[in-house]
Amino acid sequence: MKLLHYFILFPLNKLFYKIIPKLKGCLYVYVFNLYTLLFNYKGKVRFDGKFYFVESKNKSSWRFYHEKMGLSCYKKGLISRAETLSQLYLVNNISFYNGDIIIDCGANNGDFYLIFTKKIHYIGIEPSPIEFSNLKNNIRNQTLINKALWKDKKEKMDFYIKSYTGKSGGDSSLIEVKNYEQKIKIDTTTLDEIIEPLNKNVKLVKIEGEGAEPEILEGLSKHLRKVEYITVDAGFERGINQESTLVPCINYLTKNGFKLIDYSKKRTSVLFKNTNI
Repeated sequence: MKLLHYFILFPLNKLFYKIIPKLKGCLYVYVFNLYTLLFNYKGKVRFDGKFYFVESKNKSSWRFYHEKMGLSCYKKGLISRAETLSQLYLVNNISFYNGDIIIDCGANNGDFYLIFTKKIHYIGIEPSPIEFSNLKNNIRNQTLINKALWKDKKEKMDFYIKSYTGKSGGDSSLIEVKNYEQKIKIDTTTLDEIIEPLNKNVKLVKIEGEGAEPEILEGLSKHLRKVEYITVDAGFERGINQESTLVPCINYLTKNGFKLIDYSKKRTSVLFKNTNI
């Protein structure tokens, strides 16, 4: 069995991973679904002429746009995607309840929402136009914001997009990055401004800012004490030099009453708990 995996399945898997992201439309769907069938994965997709959809009994209209992201995120189906994100963002040991407020900073297609089985109040913030369009399709009757998060509220900041016509589906940022495909203007807001009208503690804030995590945290000062948990992707994504934001994020939160309670090397994710809640 090990020989079968090493000499046949492993090379075949690598071959599919090279081929599939280069395909588009119906051909992409055909080869994607063939791949998942051969490897006994749960993921299955369809194409409507512009967007792709993950087929699922519960989320039949879950939409995505980028071929490479679709393969890496959805080949095993939406349930597996939710389980993976729960582990990557270290929230699988947090108990959630109906009515909990969850703020998803850098929501992309809204995959983080898949984690929750309770009737939460979800607030998703996503600046990229295509991803926000998917977010609106995928998540209904929740609060969705098409702005970028920053340390203060501004109008028309430069936003660097790497995935507008590409296949990655991520890596766009307010901080200039290498090989960006397009620069657009976008309004910014802060977590303080979002939390201000809620009049309730926030159970969890997830921050994925493609290198802007320190500035996003700086925009959460007035209402930081109202947040119980914060999970941060502090990986090597900041700016042209692709630096990690781990140290400034840890310094900011520990200085302001949060305790580091978990860390994931796989994604350079860190989970913090408010010591006063």
